[in-house]
Amino acid sequence: MSERIVILGNSAAALAAVRAYRARGGQGVVTLVSRESCDAYSPVLTTYYLRGQIPEERLFVCDGAFYEAAGVEKVFNRSAVALDTRAQTVTLDDGAALAYDKLLIATGASPRRLEGLSAEVSERVLYLRTLDDARRIMRGAEAAARVVVVGGGLVSLQVAAALAREGRRVTGIVSSGQILSQNVDAEAAAIIQRHLEENAPIDFVFGVDVAAVARVGWGFQVSAGSGEHFEVDAVVVGKGVRPNLDFVDTETVDVGRGVVVDGYLRTSAENIYAAGDVSEGINRLTGLLEPVPTWTSACEQGRVAGMNLAGADVEYDGSFPENVTTFFGLRVASLGRARVRVDDRGLRILVHREGRAGYRKLVLEGDRLVGALLVGDIDDAGVLRDVIARGGHLGMAEERVLRGELSQADRLLACWSGE
Repeated sequence: MSERIVILGNSAAALAAVRAYRARGGQGVVTLVSRESCDAYSPVLTTYYLRGQIPEERLFVCDGAFYEAAGVEKVFNRSAVALDTRAQTVTLDDGAALAYDKLLIATGASPRRLEGLSAEVSERVLYLRTLDDARRIMRGAEAAARVVVVGGGLVSLQVAAALAREGRRVTGIVSSGQILSQNVDAEAAAIIQRHLEENAPIDFVFGVDVAAVARVGWGFQVSAGSGEHFEVDAVVVGKGVRPNLDFVDTETVDVGRGVVVDGYLRTSAENIYAAGDVSEGINRLTGLLEPVPTWTSACEQGRVAGMNLAGADVEYDGSFPENVTTFFGLRVASLGRARVRVDDRGLRILVHREGRAGYRKLVLEGDRLVGALLVGDIDDAGVLRDVIARGGHLGMAEERVLRGELSQADRLLACWSGE
């Protein structure tokens, strides 16, 4: 009897696992379960779709031919509701039970919801994670003149930038003291904030949480903990994500901030692997166990998990945070340990400033590059990312790299070798 492989999820980690499993010679019957009803697409691109920069069809990263060629049985528009690790079965929301010999959990994550909302308000508050979410935002904000975006992270800012246009005002409510508090330092945040406010009708309110959201006529009244009230036509929330783990019994599968995996992407339960945003693995730069919810990390984890599903014994050397984005032409790259403070022990921080929108920071542990924060000129971001991933050093070229003078990959790789 052929080996039964069940993959829960249909995004970066799941697709990478399918490709790696087949490339490694896996001959089992592969069943892929997705809560969505469409072929795989890139959630990273949904904000560009909101802006009208790309059409909907360009969001998709594969079509039906991919699944057919890979011998994958698609089970779409279904969710896992229970996992029995002893019987090795997954129960779906239609009551069907899928037996597996090996299982990959790659169910991703969902937006954190605002709590304490009435049912009437809750169903009208907007979030962005899926293509359906993006469609809802486009419909919900179409006639809106005033929009509140709750949160100051990457997704929130990209949504704010996409919605801000002539005749529409966007207010960002941020609980911390700066935007992008999980990605950049205060100085870089100030540069990005100024650029956003100068290029679009966006303003920010910092250091407050949303206390209540109520329906007022056709719109909403958003009340902040500071006592301020905002009368708006649409509310979009981007306050982080939580892993999709409701079907997992935490007594049989070790769960922290995600499904805990070892260096081989194995969970604590026999024959079960996990990869992508749903997992919690080693940060290769800090050695700490934590989620690293990026597309790159999901692809790398999925690839390793897929090979190991096929019987390989491949170890994954860990992930680290990395984000590259653009706000109205201002490019930003945050790589590795980019947010560290000057007083963090054992680290050297080098900073270069140029003009109103030029900022570069390198973070080094001894001579080893462990982080980079680039605002403006990010042409060498890809190579710096590789240097960080390889545990490389910049040698005598630190100052030239800091000033952005080594944008060609071959020259920078020579520096990484210490030449």
